[in-house]
Amino acid sequence: MAADPKQSETLRQLQEAFQSAQSQMAELREQVEKHSELARAKTQSDFIQKEKDRALRQLGESVFKQVQKGKLQLPEGFGPLLKAVEHAQKKAEAHAREISDLLKEGEEAAQRLNEKKAGPTNSGVASRKKPL
Repeated sequence: MAADPKQSETLRQLQEAFQSAQSQMAELREQVEKHSELARAKTQSDFIQKEKDRALRQLGESVFKQVQKGKLQLPEGFGPLLKAVEHAQKKAEAHAREISDLLKEGEEAAQRLNEKKAGPTNSGVASRKKPL
């Protein structure tokens, strides 16, 4: 029994489409793997950069403390940087004081509100009943 030419052509087209789809899937898989590898590398790079930033910050804070204590003298070229750090520190301290003051005011206002809600203290005298 001979195969129908239309069925043979359809089968051939299906096989070609299937092979094309497999090829496209393989290419996509390669691209996804490459992007995944790049993402891992970027994440690792970010982690390393954060670690470096943290170490530099600790170094800077340590040097700044030593300068403040008078145990370390920086060259003249570092004067503007030192002044900028001192200025930023003063701003941070002032901001912390403002926050503390706001919190204290909030606590005082809450306390006054609670006292108002409690109402007057009992005088020991019974109050008059209101007529119904």
